[in-house]
Amino acid sequence: MASAAPATATAGAAASTSTSTSTDPTAGTTAPAGAGTGGPGSLTVGITSPVSVAGHVNTPVSCEVAGRRYAESATGVVNGATVAESVRVAGYTGPGSYAAVVTVSLVANDASRYAIDAVPATVEITSTGGSVSFSASTYAGRTLAGSINWACS
Repeated sequence: MASAAPATATAGAAASTSTSTSTDPTAGTTAPAGAGTGGPGSLTVGITSPVSVAGHVNTPVSCEVAGRRYAESATGVVNGATVAESVRVAGYTGPGSYAAVVTVSLVANDASRYAIDAVPATVEITSTGGSVSFSASTYAGRTLAGSINWACS
């Protein structure tokens, strides 16, 4: 899991409360890109490189604030690909734009694996979720790029 190129973020949504989990009976199910509830406990994924993965999934999304630290993480299956991601922010003071570190791993439909670890990025955090765009090199030298929007459970 590597980082090389800095990542950037786009507008979205995030939380300022403690961890919770989804009790949504459809958690873990997938829907076409842009479809789904989009409510608490969901990810919208748009990975463009090295493979294309796009869609929406209802899944538990952990969002925690401890002191001035914000931590978000989730894993979901989107159109047959498993995406795990996390965002960490130091100096968090409430909704807004922040420098963060982002970790993303992808297991594609063909079982190929791609990951970036602790890549610098700018995230947009709101009271209900957030968003980040990223583009960085994996340890194998492939570029993992895309965007993820999350809604905290």
